[in-house]
Amino acid sequence: MLEMNGEYWEDTPEGQVLKDKMAGMQLATALIGLKFEVEAGVGGMKFTRFSSLAVLKRYFYGLKRTKAGAYQQLVDAKIYEHYVK
Repeated sequence: MLEMNGEYWEDTPEGQVLKDKMAGMQLATALIGLKFEVEAGVGGMKFTRFSSLAVLKRYFYGLKRTKAGAYQQLVDAKIYEHYVK
């Protein structure tokens, strides 16, 4: 089950939003990076110093351990629809 990490998210009447507005850029970049890595089938390769999966695990509890599993979980939770335009 995917849960939002309370250190980064806050509850509002409209739903959960990021506490820090700049965190949205980091989240979107990590989502795009994860999508690219899964679709390109690069396996364990990282294209940056930071793992996109490790960044996303800070924002979401219960994220699957593999890149493909985590990507599918985030797609199913409609995270990509909301944060990647």
